[in-house]
Amino acid sequence: MNVLALDSSTTTVGVAILCDGEPVVERAQTVKRPSSEGLLRLTDDALSAVGLTLADLDLIAVATGPGSFNGIRGGIATAEGLALALGIPAVGVPTLDALAYPHAGRAPLLRAVLPAGRGEVYTARYEGTWADVRVVSDYTVAPPAAALEDLPPGSLLCGRIPAEVAALAERRGVSCAPSLALSATTAAVAVLALRRMDATGERQGGASVADGAGQAEPGIRPLYVRRPGITRPAGRAGIMTQASERQADEIVLQEQERERERERQEGQAGGDPAAGRSGAR
Repeated sequence: MNVLALDSSTTTVGVAILCDGEPVVERAQTVKRPSSEGLLRLTDDALSAVGLTLADLDLIAVATGPGSFNGIRGGIATAEGLALALGIPAVGVPTLDALAYPHAGRAPLLRAVLPAGRGEVYTARYEGTWADVRVVSDYTVAPPAAALEDLPPGSLLCGRIPAEVAALAERRGVSCAPSLALSATTAAVAVLALRRMDATGERQGGASVADGAGQAEPGIRPLYVRRPGITRPAGRAGIMTQASERQADEIVLQEQERERERERQEGQAGGDPAAGRSGAR
């Protein structure tokens, strides 16, 4: 089986290809602001490197966040568009799961982190080995001290670790995985997607999708953790009526559009994102 994995949820936009379970090529580019731009170009480059075409693919995998709102949405849209055009499944994999997977089994407890802005980090905790790694907490956003408070000495921190988080981890006797290990993140998205396919099975006529809990869903759902600026209002007894839910959806979409516009304006003010590293495995 040939698997194409896409990840534009962080500042490293990447693609990877697995052939019969083995990663054969990976391409990555560091950008100033996360977005899905460049995914198709990197895909063409990766496919050419191993002599494949889009028609040779059997599965599309995509990182679903948490991370950049625009990057997550763009990556999912790209994955679903390719899957629809090619008539093959698409599977979503939480970004934190992919960050944790290469380090599974290296410590009794593992916590993956991503910068979330506002002095906080996205995070989740994991146990197990490569064969049975599992998430044992909620996907959440928290201040660094709160994210590390349940990690005993001897645990391992991985992902994109801010300097202040690394310093706090050191004081607690928690090791930090080197940033070099991030190079295999997109390949991990592909590996975990295959596992989710094995666990949930392929659906008829569309994308077979698994969320963070391994449950099949009718569409790839982004994992934002933190809502963009607002949350949905609840009806009586905390239950939303259909009318209030539609109204809330409209409000959220409007807020998301305003957030995209703010990011676009900030990007124009700061200049075009410069390409960073690009490499193959």
